[in-house]
Amino acid sequence: MVEPLPPLEQIFMRAVGLRGHERDMFVAEIAATSPATAARLAALLAADAAQDSEHTRRGEDALVTIRSTAGVLGDAGILTGRKIGGFQVGDLIGQGGSGAVYRAKQLRPAREVAFKALRPELAGAKVRRRFELEAEHMGLLSHPNIASVIAAGFDDEARVSWMAVEYVPNARSIVRAAESRAVGLAGRLELLRTACAAVSAAHAKGVLHRDLKPSNILVGEDGVVKVIDFGLARALAGVDERSAATETGEIIGTLLYMSPEQCTGDPRATDVRSDVFALGAVLYELLTGKAPREFDGLAVHAAILSVAEHDVPVPSKLNPEVSRDLDAVVAMACARDPQSRYASVRELSDDLDRVLAGEPVHARPPGRLRKLRSWIRREPALAAATGLSAAAILALVAGSFIYASSKREEAERISAISRHVKDQLVPAAMALRLTQDAPRVREIGQAAYDMSALVNGVEDEETAHIAVKLSEAWLKGDGADPKESENWARIAEQGATVASGANSTTAVEARCLQAWALVKRAAQAREHREELQAAARARLLELLPVVDARDDVDVTSDCLGALGEYAEADGDAAQATEYYRRAIARTTRIRGANDEATVQTRSYLVDTLRKQKRWREALAELDALLLIQREHERGFSPWTVRFAMQRGEVLLELDDLKNAERQLIEADILVRDHIGPAHAMRNHVRAYLRAALEKQDRADEARRLWGEVDASTSDAR
Repeated sequence: MVEPLPPLEQIFMRAVGLRGHERDMFVAEIAATSPATAARLAALLAADAAQDSEHTRRGEDALVTIRSTAGVLGDAGILTGRKIGGFQVGDLIGQGGSGAVYRAKQLRPAREVAFKALRPELAGAKVRRRFELEAEHMGLLSHPNIASVIAAGFDDEARVSWMAVEYVPNARSIVRAAESRAVGLAGRLELLRTACAAVSAAHAKGVLHRDLKPSNILVGEDGVVKVIDFGLARALAGVDERSAATETGEIIGTLLYMSPEQCTGDPRATDVRSDVFALGAVLYELLTGKAPREFDGLAVHAAILSVAEHDVPVPSKLNPEVSRDLDAVVAMACARDPQSRYASVRELSDDLDRVLAGEPVHARPPGRLRKLRSWIRREPALAAATGLSAAAILALVAGSFIYASSKREEAERISAISRHVKDQLVPAAMALRLTQDAPRVREIGQAAYDMSALVNGVEDEETAHIAVKLSEAWLKGDGADPKESENWARIAEQGATVASGANSTTAVEARCLQAWALVKRAAQAREHREELQAAARARLLELLPVVDARDDVDVTSDCLGALGEYAEADGDAAQATEYYRRAIARTTRIRGANDEATVQTRSYLVDTLRKQKRWREALAELDALLLIQREHERGFSPWTVRFAMQRGEVLLELDDLKNAERQLIEADILVRDHIGPAHAMRNHVRAYLRAALEKQDRADEARRLWGEVDASTSDAR
C-alpha cells in the first residue's frame, strides 16, 4: 500500500533544499505517486528560482508582478534637490525595494510631475535599457484615464535610470477614495468602469498591465480616475530580486489581486484575462471594503499556492446590498480558470453597464459542469492533454443524458452535444493564440472527432465538419503536414457526401482543402515540384466556378490567395492583385469586414504590395488592419504582431526613420511578451531596427542594443 504524500508545503520545503540531480530525482518520485502534486511542486520551484536569479526569463514572468515597491530604501530621498533631465527633483513621495518616486517640477514647460528612479545599484545596462524601452512603449498610450509618460532617461552623474510621469495631486487609491468620499454602490461601479475603459484602451495597443490593484488605480482630488504603472513590473524585471523584494509583506500586497496563471511560471499563460481577474478583485474590495484574499501567517510559497487553490469569496456575504448579478460579475471576472472569465475587459465593463442600467448581466455563477472542468484543468496529468480533458467532460455529459432519457430524447441530445463539439470546442481550439500551439489544436480536434464518430458515426455531417477543421489544423503551425491534411479532407468529403450530398457545404469545403493541401505539398516538394504546382493550380481553377457564387464556403478565400501567389510567381502582379481583392471581397461578404479571417485574407494584399515596393499603399492597408485589430481587442494576436513588424519595415523603406524606430520597438516588445522572448521573429524585427538606426548614423547603438536573440531553442515555425 502506497503511503499518502505529506502536505505540499512540506514537500516544497524539502525540495527547495535540494540541488541539481537530487531535486530532479525527488520530483520524479513525487510524480510516480501523484503527477498533479509533482506539477504543482514544479511550478512553486520555478517561482522560487525566479526570486533568486536575475537571468531566469520564465521565472521572471511568473513572479515579477508579485514584487511590489512598498519596501523601504536605505538611501531614500537622495535625489531631492538635484536637477536631472530638465526636471527639478523635489520631496520623496513614495519608495520601494527597487526605486523611489519624487514630486518634481519640469522646467520647460513648467509643470509638476511624478519622478521615478531605479536604485543605482540595480541599474545595470540590461535593466536600464529595459526600463527605458518600457517608457517608450508606454509613450504609445494616450488616454484621459492613464497617467502618461512624459520623458525617460539615464543620468550619468547620479547613475540612475529615471522616468517622469503625469502627477496626480492629492491622489488616493480607488478604494480609499470611495471610502473617504462615502461613494455609493453605483458610484463605485462607475469608478471601476472608468478604470476598465483605460485598461481596455491599453489592451487595444498591445499593452498588458499585470499588476492592477487599488494602489495602481488612483482618484485625484478632481475625481478623475488615473491608472498608473502600466508595464512597470516588466520594466523592473531582471533586477536582483533578493534586494528588490525583501519584505514578505511587499509580495503579499500584490498577490492579493493576482490571477492564478501568473504563478504558473509560464509567461504565455498571461493575457488580457489576467488583467480581467485583477479588476474583478479590485471590484470585490470596492464592494466589501475587504481585500479578496487573506494570507495571514502564510509564507510566500504557501500564499502562491493559496492563489491557485481558493476562489475569491462571494461579495454579498460581507455586503448584503450587493445583488446576485454583481456576485455573478465578480465570480466570472475572478474565475480561477481563465477560459471561464470574461474574454476581455470590455465584456466586464459591459456587464457593469448592465448592472447600472438594471438589466440582466451576461455573467453566470459557476455551475457544476464549469467547476468540474476547472478541476480537470488544474490537474496537470490531464491538462497535458487538454483536448482529451474537454472530450472527457463532454463524454460524461453525453453519458448522463443517454442513460437519463428515452431513445428519442437520447438522439436529440446526442445531436445537441455534437453541435456543441463543432460550434464551441473546435472553434475554441482553433482560436488558440499562438501557432506553436498547433499540435494542441490537433489533439483537441482528434478528440472531438473520435467522440462525434462514436456517438454519430463517421458518415455524419457534424463528424465530417470536425474532420474539415482537422484538415485545416494540419496545414498550420508546428508539425504541419499537407499529406495528413489531404487525408482528413478526403475523410470529411466522404462522410459529408454520404450524409448530405456532394454539393453540401462540408463536402465542398473538403474538396477546397484538398486543393489547398496540394498547393502546400508542391511548395515543400524537392522533386516534381512543377508537376505538383501545375496539378494544384488546375484543381484550384476547376473549383472556383463551383464555389464562386456560394457564400457558405469561405475556405475559397485561401484558394484564391494561392492562385494569387502563383500569379505573382509568374510575374503577373495585376492578376495576383485581382485574386487577392476577390479573396478579400468574399471573406468580407461571408464573415464581415472586422472578422479576423477577413483581416488575415487582407494580409495577402499587404504582402504583394510590399513585394511590388508600393510602400504608401502598403502603409495605408497596414494602418487600417492595425486599427481593426486594436478596436476589436486583438492587440496581442500574432497577426497584430506581424502587421506591427511590417509597418515598421514599410516606414523604414519610406525613410520615416523616427516613426519606424518607434514602431519596431513596439513590435519587439509584442513579440517578446506575446509570442516568446527567444522567437525567431524578434531577429527579423531587430534587423529592421538596426537598419533604422544605421540610417541615422547610430551604428554603434544599433549593434549594442539590438543584437540578435538566441532563437536556436525557439519553437518558431
